[in-house]
Amino acid sequence: MIRAHFPWRLFSRIVLIQAVLVLVALTASAVAARYFFKRQFIAQVESQLHVTLDVLARDIPKTSDAAWCDAHSSVGPSENSLRLTIIDDSGKVLCDSRHEAKTMGNHNERPEVVEARSSGFGQSLRLSATLGESMLYGAISLTDRHVVLRGAMPLAQLSRSLRIFDTSLAIFLVVIAAVIGGLAVWAARSLVFPIGRLLLKARSVLSINELLSEEGSGEEPFGELSDLETSLDSIRRDLEAKAERLNLQREEQATLMSAISDSILAVDLEGAPLFYNSRFMVMFGREKDRDRNFRLWEMFRDPEILGAFRTALKEGLSNLVNAIPFEQESGRKFFSISVSPLRRTSGDIYGAVGIFHDVTELKLAEQIRIDFVANVSHELRTPLTAIKGYADTLGHDIDQGRPPEKEFIEIIMRNTSRLMSLINDLLDLSSLESNVEDLQKTLIHTDEFTNRVLNQMKGVFEKKGHSVTIDSQSPTVLADPRRLEQVLVNLLDNAGKYTPAGGKIAVHWDAGAAKTEVLLKVVDSGPGIPTKHHARLFERFYRVDKARSRELGGTGLGLAIVKHIMQRHSGTVWVESTLGQGSTFVCKFPGGE
Repeated sequence: MIRAHFPWRLFSRIVLIQAVLVLVALTASAVAARYFFKRQFIAQVESQLHVTLDVLARDIPKTSDAAWCDAHSSVGPSENSLRLTIIDDSGKVLCDSRHEAKTMGNHNERPEVVEARSSGFGQSLRLSATLGESMLYGAISLTDRHVVLRGAMPLAQLSRSLRIFDTSLAIFLVVIAAVIGGLAVWAARSLVFPIGRLLLKARSVLSINELLSEEGSGEEPFGELSDLETSLDSIRRDLEAKAERLNLQREEQATLMSAISDSILAVDLEGAPLFYNSRFMVMFGREKDRDRNFRLWEMFRDPEILGAFRTALKEGLSNLVNAIPFEQESGRKFFSISVSPLRRTSGDIYGAVGIFHDVTELKLAEQIRIDFVANVSHELRTPLTAIKGYADTLGHDIDQGRPPEKEFIEIIMRNTSRLMSLINDLLDLSSLESNVEDLQKTLIHTDEFTNRVLNQMKGVFEKKGHSVTIDSQSPTVLADPRRLEQVLVNLLDNAGKYTPAGGKIAVHWDAGAAKTEVLLKVVDSGPGIPTKHHARLFERFYRVDKARSRELGGTGLGLAIVKHIMQRHSGTVWVESTLGQGSTFVCKFPGGE
């Protein structure tokens, strides 16, 4: 059980300690006061004795010393009278006012006599060997008479004065002790009451098992202070355990939040941030200045986002905002934002949390799909329109009995071939994307392979007077021969279309320094490609100059097919080009012999 509110054990110990301290202090004060009183009394007697001896020394006769001593005996009670003694150079007592001189021993060794002969005046406080009582001695050396005049004052008055002083001091100390004792009790009570309350509060936070273990530990030497120490130590251990659990939970939460690919932002009712994860800091520019002093409306200007958070904070409703664009350093990104209110267990709203899901790729895929459908429709409609128109014309001529025009038939066949090429490229691209076809990789000799492809396209290059060269630094490459031929044909066909008549085209095969990769480069001296088109150049039906591309022919799928073939070979393809300085298409294959 928890002890009573007032900690008696602690109170009694404090009072006892204070009583001992007061007793020691008062005793020391009494001893010091008695000592100083005694010293003051003796100092006064010494001063009087010195003056008296100086006066009497002038009256000492050269002879009849005994008569002089009798004549100068003090008047009054014997215990207060001045005792006079005359001692010659040999230490013999010539006369003494209180005792028979003949019966007294040699006084040469008396302390006051020795000091008087050495310095002119001597004194001592000691027990008289002749009278057997404590006396204060003073002696003056009279060198012209060859004697020492000694006076002695009994200290009976000192004893009486000390008894009176002791009595007065004792009464005073009792009064002081009573006052100090009362103050000590009051101070101790004022001190232990807060400690008792603190002990009760400390114990109130402990579990029943901890209280039982404390009470079973026996009487502690410091009473309630020991109980308080034990309770506080238990609280400390409990707080340390809770802090460790909180730190662990915080670390787990931070790890979990950092692993989430979505950006998360939680704000309070004022729009100030409560929490945001590392992904949010990266995506929305809070990585460098990780302060929490910004407000929601400072971070976002879009009314849909602000409205979603306002609805969650004010109305407590969850809502979704779709495909909001954000301009970032890496380009435009789209986010789908889900905003929900944060509630306490009481149901009160204290904030809102927004989850920003990056839908840029989905948005891009949707746009590509839209563009693809539009481009395919356009690419199919153009030749089909031509075929239908000329077919109708031919049909009309036949109905009229006229022979069909050869030119019309050629146009129909040319557009039919274009349709077939487009459909074949679409099927080829679909096959590459679906991975339904396994690659038949083999070790290919680049020189022989490149020469064979160039021979197939010889007529195309001769038609425009192109100069084609081969530079092979890598003798072999591991690839599917049919797909590699597609890559090289598409790149050379693309270079031939855009390189002006008499231009140069080069094919380079390079091996890396560690021979861990093989690079195929097709270089042309064409007009070059602006940098802004590089990122989209390998998309389906993407054309830098649409009018010229249709004029030159082609399906618009050649570079897209090259990209997918390289991806199937675990490789990559990119373009290096500056407007007006030609283009270099680079294909990187892994490995090589």
